[in-house]
Amino acid sequence: METGLNLKIVGLERGAEVAGARWITIHTTRGPLPVILHPAAEPGRAAICVSGAIGGFDGPASLYPRLGLEMPRRGVSVLRVNYRNPNEFGECVLDAMAAVSFLKGTGYGSAVIIGHSFGGAVAINAGTLSPFITSVIAISSQLGGAHVVEELAPKPLLLIHGTADTILAHQSSEALYERAREPKTLKLLPDAGHALTEVADELLAIVEDWLLSRA
Repeated sequence: METGLNLKIVGLERGAEVAGARWITIHTTRGPLPVILHPAAEPGRAAICVSGAIGGFDGPASLYPRLGLEMPRRGVSVLRVNYRNPNEFGECVLDAMAAVSFLKGTGYGSAVIIGHSFGGAVAINAGTLSPFITSVIAISSQLGGAHVVEELAPKPLLLIHGTADTILAHQSSEALYERAREPKTLKLLPDAGHALTEVADELLAIVEDWLLSRA
């Protein structure tokens, strides 16, 4: 399977299955990419989840595993992606595109991509590169690398940011909102920090509602 960006999937290795989640290694020409798939009963709609600069599977306030527990029974599969080379922006965008290629090759028709912090910019870039991605959610996003946000339209963009973020100020998402074209939505969550742990349930509800209406 090709990504179209100098990366080719050459094989898959399926590991353990825990509580319905499938641990998979996507073998690419640029190295192994670990993912966790929470499949719905039928392939169709999906969410791709990418994290911040240090990588990992969980996202802000354990959002990604919580989505993995909830969304499959509502018809949306969840694919949690760890980076091959965290904080290497171009390589992380390739990882997102490899996730797209994997889902397309296994019968899925479309996906929403969700990114946190550094991953917000990764998600925005991936959204401009693939028609398979129908919508982008950028949470506590950085500005660096997200200059292409204008190119997302007409795909819907959701920006979420805590007003007490001391790592990436909420003005970052406000600037992205100003640059983006419609359709776009900005949600500022009062007194929430970068990881949004103070509003974990509210964050989950916002993202779930968006996925159900747009995935």
